[in-house]
Amino acid sequence: KIPGFTKPFETRLYAAIKFFLFTLFGSAFMLLGFLALYFESGDSRFGNTFDIPQLTTLGSEGLFTGTFAFLVFGAMFLGFAVKVPMWPLHTWLPDAHTAAPTVGSVLLAAILLKLGSYGFIRISLPILPQEAVEWAPFIAILAVIGIIYGSLACLAQTDMKRLIAFSSVGHMGFVMLGIATMT
Repeated sequence: KIPGFTKPFETRLYAAIKFFLFTLFGSAFMLLGFLALYFESGDSRFGNTFDIPQLTTLGSEGLFTGTFAFLVFGAMFLGFAVKVPMWPLHTWLPDAHTAAPTVGSVLLAAILLKLGSYGFIRISLPILPQEAVEWAPFIAILAVIGIIYGSLACLAQTDMKRLIAFSSVGHMGFVMLGIATMT
């Protein structure tokens, strides 16, 4: 039960709208980042491309640098950070876990959260390696905050689904901390 809502329908509607809005805005930032990479890659030997191996090659050759790379990495970071979920972009998760049926909670915890970290590892880090190194301390700080916050929030939970949601925030904080080490 989400605090402040008394009827199950209100609770589920609130959680669904919050989940939709967070993922919509995160996806919009990711889309902008991918479109920017597509248009910037037009001057390369590959031409305009969405092909991840080709974008990775261009990134390692130093095509994506400066303010452009900073903004693109930031856009992708926002998108993937919502999906992970990293603190402070995690607030949709406890509500979604609580309001979802058990199958939905399992899908959230087992699949969706891991896709955000996979996006960092498979897309953001290889395509923009210099920016990943520069953003790593910021990512590490947010990850540590998420670990501590998620762990402390677990201590206060009486609802098992909310406890799982907050523990997922903490666990994914460890994953993101590992990613931030760049090893």
